[in-house]
Amino acid sequence: MEKAVVVVDPYSSGRYLLYELKERGMNIICVRSSLKLDPYFINAYYAHQDYFCATVDYTTTEASTKAIKELPYEVIAVFAGSEPGVVVADLLAESLDMPSRNDTKLTHARKDKAEMQEQLRRCGVPACKQILSADLQEILAWARNHGTWPLVIKPCQASGSNGVYFCQEEADVVRAHKELIGTVTPNGTENNMIVVQEFLAGVEYIVDSVSFEGKHLVVAIWGYTKRKGTPWNPTCIVSEGNRLMPADGPIQDILVEYAYRVLDAVGLRYGPCHTEIMLTERGPILVEVNARLHGLQGPHLIGLATGISKATYAVDAIACGGKMFKELYVENPSGSKRYNYKILKHCNQFVMISPVQGYLKKSIAKAVYAMKLPSVVKCLPLFLKGQQLIQSYDLSSAAGYVLMVHESAEQLQKDIQAIRWGEVQGDIYEVSEEGPSGTSPTESPWQSPGNSLTAQACPLPTSPNIDGTGLSPMPQPNGLLLNGSFLKKSPENSFGSNRSFGMMQSMEKSEFRNSSFNQLQVDPNDVLGPSEPSTE
Repeated sequence: MEKAVVVVDPYSSGRYLLYELKERGMNIICVRSSLKLDPYFINAYYAHQDYFCATVDYTTTEASTKAIKELPYEVIAVFAGSEPGVVVADLLAESLDMPSRNDTKLTHARKDKAEMQEQLRRCGVPACKQILSADLQEILAWARNHGTWPLVIKPCQASGSNGVYFCQEEADVVRAHKELIGTVTPNGTENNMIVVQEFLAGVEYIVDSVSFEGKHLVVAIWGYTKRKGTPWNPTCIVSEGNRLMPADGPIQDILVEYAYRVLDAVGLRYGPCHTEIMLTERGPILVEVNARLHGLQGPHLIGLATGISKATYAVDAIACGGKMFKELYVENPSGSKRYNYKILKHCNQFVMISPVQGYLKKSIAKAVYAMKLPSVVKCLPLFLKGQQLIQSYDLSSAAGYVLMVHESAEQLQKDIQAIRWGEVQGDIYEVSEEGPSGTSPTESPWQSPGNSLTAQACPLPTSPNIDGTGLSPMPQPNGLLLNGSFLKKSPENSFGSNRSFGMMQSMEKSEFRNSSFNQLQVDPNDVLGPSEPSTE
């Protein structure tokens, strides 16, 4: 009988698992955890359908296990392909009795943003102060007792910075509660409760790791930058991007030691993890654990910069007996004795932040490529010419992404500054109030009766700060500053029919292509660099 692996929800960066597995000649069984996910995820399945020897749509663990066992393959491993698939992957790995699996008793601690903090506390690992509740009065009472602002409010089970609110006062808490409770995340989960946490003042980092038999390798450490509030949405937290750091150093030692304690506490014994940590005055504190690959283009960038893709590490650890892991791992790792990846090139995952809304008059990607910046590998817009661009308020509403890799750190920083300045100056986002059909920008496909928009008057800045870290608010041309929210769960706004979160607007008019970042099918002329092939 031929061998095969199961990949649950092979979306986003999960596609790199597909590429790695195919290169190794492995059969791939796709399991779709739900058909009610955001189209952002669902379309990725069709873009890579040729990679699968079979597809099973998850119903229950028992039924899905039976369906997999009836296939003419011997299953040797189960992977979570993306955030929505983490829970189902754990359940199936246990049900199929996979040797490389994580204990399902701690799945909730690896998935739920509140429970992971409580699990750390139980294990004596420093954690974030918080309350989990659906009751507004209980939340407000906790906030008053906490006595320190700002606070951060987020869904328990989302990804990226989706639905994260930066609250400066009680009124912000009330608004965040109203916007979140009863909504549905892009992962398809309903927000019945929200977590309110202390604001962790400090510098945020990402530790990418892979584990085998309870031992851990750090394969990348990233410095993370976020913008806390914008003129059009003062309570949002917008990701600006992250940059790969050297493997060793005093800060890295602190981060790695803490990350290992976190991985042990949440029971991550096998596979990849993407751990976000804030380095505060009282030391490192967990932001969140993500028991999967680094999202989007992360695995590929790690490969470009260090020579080994994170997908390669993951497949080795889960499906290949950890052969490479055993060669790289250092017993009793501490400080410089641990495995240190090598930086061959400097890289940055740049998140594009739009200060404007309206119908795009020209291609974002072409505007970026026209700048002829040496470090730009690929620009991947989430909005195409003729579609309605929205003001960025979280990762899901980003205007797009730019992959940046270069031998020179100085050149990389110079190019980052150039793109930010282009965003501020209006060189990248040229919009009009009316689209091809004559509709108004406020009549967006992502706006709905349950999705409120609030117009706010905000002062415009006199000049931008483009040092690549903290950025000043950016000009807004029409004087109205709009902030968006999650999609309310209702029959009219089900994910099966409504194109939400600004990611799937007017895609019927686009030509089909597999986009590298979000798996959307888009016009190849809008995403390909000047010398890129049309296929990958």
